[in-house]
Amino acid sequence: MRSSAVTDTTHLIEDLEQIFSTLRHEFGNTVNTLNMTLDVLISNYGAFNDSTKLEFLHRASEQVGRQHRFLDAMRSYARAVVGETQEIPMISFWKECVGLAESRLTGKQIGFKQHIQAEPYSILISPAAIYQILGHLFDNAVDAVTGAESPEIELAAFTHPGSLVVQVLDNGPGIPAEIQSKVFLPFFTTREGHSGLGLSISRKMLSQMEGRIELINRLPSGTEASMWLKIT
Repeated sequence: MRSSAVTDTTHLIEDLEQIFSTLRHEFGNTVNTLNMTLDVLISNYGAFNDSTKLEFLHRASEQVGRQHRFLDAMRSYARAVVGETQEIPMISFWKECVGLAESRLTGKQIGFKQHIQAEPYSILISPAAIYQILGHLFDNAVDAVTGAESPEIELAAFTHPGSLVVQVLDNGPGIPAEIQSKVFLPFFTTREGHSGLGLSISRKMLSQMEGRIELINRLPSGTEASMWLKIT
């Protein structure tokens, strides 16, 4: 028991160090660039013409905007709180899941199949939160299979003692080994223009619903994203 607690604490410290490293990097870069831009502008203010002055002011404004976007992302993570949960019949829930998947794939040349093996239980969830999470998993899967020879996404569900397991599976390249331990960290992303909050917010909201999420690599290729939802 003590060993498990020590391991959990070690992982928490490692996660916090990674998050703080990301924050230092993001704000450090923007602050340094902003300072240099303003220093050059102030030092040469009398020599610069109006057009050049405006150019430097725009550069400074871009860095401030980047900081605001990052702060907005931090607020989004803090505000990701699940409201009241409710019992939803599994059959109606599954129909919504399939409909969401099909809408996400409309107009895309991606194969889709779905199947469920489950008793007609009810699950305890916040529908808005779950559909937000599922939409994010489908968007990730779409990104993953882009460029694949025969792209395909599968939606599956089955019961596990006390839980309904909902899976989004793709045949993309999978998760590189060097980032597998980082995918749920807030602000970690390998995609330009993304906040890196989708999976971390998903894990946070599922935890509030007594559920969990897991991503693993499939064989021979692809990713398996699984959500455990509480059965009532």
